[in-house]
Amino acid sequence: MKRGFKGILLALAFTPVLASAEGFNYTYAEAGLGMLDSDNQSLIGPDFRFSVGVNEQIFAFGGYRAYSDDIDYNNWHLGGAYRHGLNDQTDVWVGVSLEFQESEVDIPFVGTRSSDDTAPALRAGLRYQLNSDVELGAKTRIVTGDFDYFAIGGYGRYKLTDTVSLKGELDIQDGDIGLFAGATWYF
Repeated sequence: MKRGFKGILLALAFTPVLASAEGFNYTYAEAGLGMLDSDNQSLIGPDFRFSVGVNEQIFAFGGYRAYSDDIDYNNWHLGGAYRHGLNDQTDVWVGVSLEFQESEVDIPFVGTRSSDDTAPALRAGLRYQLNSDVELGAKTRIVTGDFDYFAIGGYGRYKLTDTVSLKGELDIQDGDIGLFAGATWYF
């Protein structure tokens, strides 16, 4: 699967540049419910994300999620990225971020045990406008540090109005399945 995604990104990198994908808005906020199925735990909780376009090619992004089951998992990230339009329907982007992860578990008769890590990450993605109402995308990230992992995923957005879209996402994080369902508000 890793080779297949790398091949797609390489093929896109060598695709001739036709025109800027001016229809993509990189200034938005997302909120929803996320789930990560990991080590026989179904961690569920709120998931918030944002992106702010700095200029036509540069945008800042970040997010916070707080998932819980027998283990509490908190994660936030903050970074910046460069986008490039391949044609009127397709954008690719690559960026770096700082990633904070924390896990906490209550152990009977022992107490609460927690660990955390802050580390750099590399992120990349593809946005494709299928039609005027549907956007499809793919994302990948490599997070370093003590909680290092590789993730790959895909999403779909369905436009309800000019400023609101519904979003569904599948994320595979080192073999663990993650889901997100929520809404995107464009500014």
